[in-house]
Parts: sequence; C-alpha cells; structure tokens
Amino acid sequence: MALKFTSGVLLLVLVVSGSMVMGQETDIPVTDAVQNSTDTSDPTTATDSTATTETTTTTTTTTTTTTTPEPTTSEATTEPITTEVTTTEPETTTEPQTTTENPTTPSPDAKYSVEEGNVTCIIIDGGISFTVKYADRNNETKEATVKVPEHGAKTSGTCKGADDTQSITIFWNEGETSNTTMTFSKTSDNWFVSSFTADLYLDNKTFPHSDVGGKKLHLVVYFGLEPITVAVNHSFTCHSTLSTSNITGTLGTEAYTLPLSSSLDGIHIQAFNEIPNEPDFVDSVHCDADKTSDVVPIAVGCALAGLVVIVLIAYLVGRRRRSGAYQSV
Repeated sequence: MALKFTSGVLLLVLVVSGSMVMGQETDIPVTDAVQNSTDTSDPTTATDSTATTETTTTTTTTTTTTTTPEPTTSEATTEPITTEVTTTEPETTTEPQTTTENPTTPSPDAKYSVEEGNVTCIIIDGGISFTVKYADRNNETKEATVKVPEHGAKTSGTCKGADDTQSITIFWNEGETSNTTMTFSKTSDNWFVSSFTADLYLDNKTFPHSDVGGKKLHLVVYFGLEPITVAVNHSFTCHSTLSTSNITGTLGTEAYTLPLSSSLDGIHIQAFNEIPNEPDFVDSVHCDADKTSDVVPIAVGCALAGLVVIVLIAYLVGRRRRSGAYQSV
C-alpha cells in the first residue's frame, strides 16, 4: 500500500512539475510571438489597409452622385418637349381656318338683302334672267340667256339713298363681272320699283362666234308690276313668270338694235321694311297674274251641269222605250 501511495505521489509531482515546465516554456514563446508580430508588422501594410478603405468609400460616393442626376436630367428634358408639341399643333390647325374664311362672300342662300343696323330693308328672292339676241359672224341671228345666280353672288346697296330711295346691286362672275340693280322709291306709305338696270358682260362662251363677245351691254328694263305700289312693311310676290321686252340696250356708245327681253320667275321683293330684327319677308301682296279669273270656274261649272242634264235625258228616253216594248208583247 505504501509503495502504491508513493508511486502515485511521484506521478502527481512529475505531472505538476511537467506542467509548470511546459507553462514556462509556452509563456515565453507566446509573448515573443506577440512581440514579434507587433515588431514585424510593417507600417506600409497598415497604411495600405487604410488606403483601401478610403478608396472604397470614395467609389461608393461617386457612383451615387453620378447615377442619381441622370434620370432627373432626362425627365427634365423630355417634359418641355412634349408640352411644346401639344401646344403648337392646335395653333397650326386654327390658323388656316381663319385665313380661308372670306367675310365678303355671302352664305349659300337664295335671298339677297341689304341691312343697316338691325333692319333688313331690302330682300330679293327668285329667278332673274335676260335674253339677248345677237348676230354671229355668218350674219345669223342667235339667242343667249344670261341668268342672275340665285345664290352665291355678292351684293351692295343702301337703305338711305338720295331722294329717300333704296337700292340693291347684285354682282356675279369672276374677273369681268356682270351686275343688276333695283332702285325703290316711296310715296307716302307705299313703295314701288323705280329703276331696274343691268350691265351684262357678253363672254365668248355664252356668245360664241359673234362680234359682241368680250363687250358689256347696258340694259334699262321697264317692268309693269301689278299692283304698281306696295304698302310699307309689306312684300311683293308673284309665282307666275313675268316677262317684258320693253328694254333699252346700249353697247358701248351705240344703241343695241336687236331684240331684248327679261323675265322674273317666282320673284319675291321687299323694300322699305322698317321692322327691326326681321331678317325674312313680311306680309306679301300677290301680283295680278297669280289671281285666277272667275270666268274659268263658271265655264267649268256650266259644262258639268250640261253633262248631267244630257245624261239624265238619255236615261229617261231609254227607260220609256223599254216600257213601250213590254206593253206591245
């Protein structure tokens, strides 16, 4: 037992001493290693490590500064371009509309009128034509008709002319124009047509192979409109065609000797209207040509009555003959 105890004590002493020896040997190299590591560390490596950290930070800052302004600059440049395009397009579309409109060209209406203020004093509607006979280069008499356009021509006139008159002039054709003028006068509360003239340009298309082509023919027309006078604030209308050959013509300085005529077809005329804000015809007076005669209906009635009497007599005669034939049998 004593040997076992002593051997165990010796082993314990050896282990403790060995550990102490090992601890001393390891303590020395550890400190040396630490000192050597601190001593052997280059200052350059330390500076290099700091330099690398600085470069990384600078690169990150530069990238953020360069990337962030790019979308803002692109957006800023695109937005004013789009707004400029949208604003200029409607301006270019409206400008030609204003330039193409011609205020002197009348609207396509069948009525020609003269207005002053809020009063339409003269209105003319219907067909007006002039028939001119002329001689061609073979000395044959030909006939041509010049019509006033029922719409699309230009007009001028006045509601307060000299000597308390009113007038309207209608112009048509391009270049060498033709025109016709009606002048109206008033006595007390009635008005009438006091003058009806025309200046016709005899173009070569309407008057081919003639010596009058390219000249102007001045006409003074005398229409006997019945009734002669019309009350103020009333119009004159005639559905029938009115014609006259009572015309004086002048070609240049010489009198025109060949026959001339003029026609008014479905004419409706109003002058000396004093009703404000009234752009249309007022109460109308019909011409005598529109008034049917009482002779025609009376003649038609008498003819019908005569036919009825004849049919009745024939019926009675035929019936009597048949009754006589039955009695004889």
